[in-house]
Amino acid sequence: MSDLSSRCAVPANTTLDARLARLAMSNPDQIVVVHGSGATTRAELERYADSIAARFRRAGVGRDNTVAVCLPRGLDQIAACLAVMKVGAACLPLSPQDPTEMLRFRLADCGVVLLVVQNERDPIAAVATVAGAAILRVAPELHGEPVAPPPAAPGSARRVAWIAPAPTLGGATCGAEITHANLMLLSDWMQSGCGIRPGDRICHMAEPGTSAAMLEVWPCLAAGATLVIMDDGIAADAAEMRRWLETEAVTGMVAGEDALDALAQAPLRKRARLRLVMTDMDRARRYPVDPRFRIVATYGHEECALVSTAHVVARNQRPGGPHIGKPVFGTTIHILDEEGRQVRRGEEGEMWISGAGVGRGYRNRPHLTAERFVPDPFGKDPAGMMFRTGRRARALLGGGIGRCNRAEVF
Repeated sequence: MSDLSSRCAVPANTTLDARLARLAMSNPDQIVVVHGSGATTRAELERYADSIAARFRRAGVGRDNTVAVCLPRGLDQIAACLAVMKVGAACLPLSPQDPTEMLRFRLADCGVVLLVVQNERDPIAAVATVAGAAILRVAPELHGEPVAPPPAAPGSARRVAWIAPAPTLGGATCGAEITHANLMLLSDWMQSGCGIRPGDRICHMAEPGTSAAMLEVWPCLAAGATLVIMDDGIAADAAEMRRWLETEAVTGMVAGEDALDALAQAPLRKRARLRLVMTDMDRARRYPVDPRFRIVATYGHEECALVSTAHVVARNQRPGGPHIGKPVFGTTIHILDEEGRQVRRGEEGEMWISGAGVGRGYRNRPHLTAERFVPDPFGKDPAGMMFRTGRRARALLGGGIGRCNRAEVF
């Protein structure tokens, strides 16, 4: 594994869907999604997404619209989300298991113009009609030739690709705007820092609509890896999960609390190929001890594509420590006083995040965006923004960031 803060190329002016299309052109027969006994190639995924994108265009969906995708975890969900990006719209992923009132709020809050569902009789379809969104049901279409991506338009990488769920002070969830450039930088870091590469098999087990699902799917697909989809029944049983990871030859995964517990309960057998486990350090209860795979603990916010700092977990390290790692490439952490000035190394201040990983703000929330996103006074990019985390921290010797025990700013 490379240095987690190692340099990688800054994404060019292109989009995530264009990068995936180019990968499909160069390696059309590579298996890109595995679910049970089914396997989908890159060319087939592109054809499926192109067919859905054509239906979006006929429905009048265009650039900068918001399209919600409320489908179970699987090929249909991935293809529909990719199709949203292909038409230049922003994708709002939702889970069919979310409460109806939450779905109603998010559809209205993000200004959704079209909702993709598995069945027009799904309860969310009635919610969408009330919210003023049209309904579209997915239907697999893997025939035809993939469509070559058009030339990148100026500013394409700054377009919103994904709307991540971000908690607000009142407890509600609003939409954090994640751009194509944010996702591609995350993908490049996962390649250069974590060693994700073509041939890797990445577990996809997170519920659609969660930030963990965003991290599992798009950076890994853009890195040339294969997604292996885990069913809910397997995820609910620790022993079955360990067997599945071995049988499916999974090499990398994003693990929440339950998955970490499953890995900690018993060691994987010798035939297991797992070598990388990523986890949110704020949600980990315990770290498994297995010398065959490394655990990368990350810290971040949905507003900044979820990963801003990271470190490799030391053997026998416990979660909840004061060290949250070093900034990943493309990210700068500023520790500022109440006047917005940099504090000295070792002094406590408020943590701000700047760099290419910072998103565009909150969907349809200009006042909240203005409170948390401000022009970056320290960077070289005139359009660069800085995100206010509300967390207290201090800069440590060696470039690491230490969290503080004092209460958060807000």
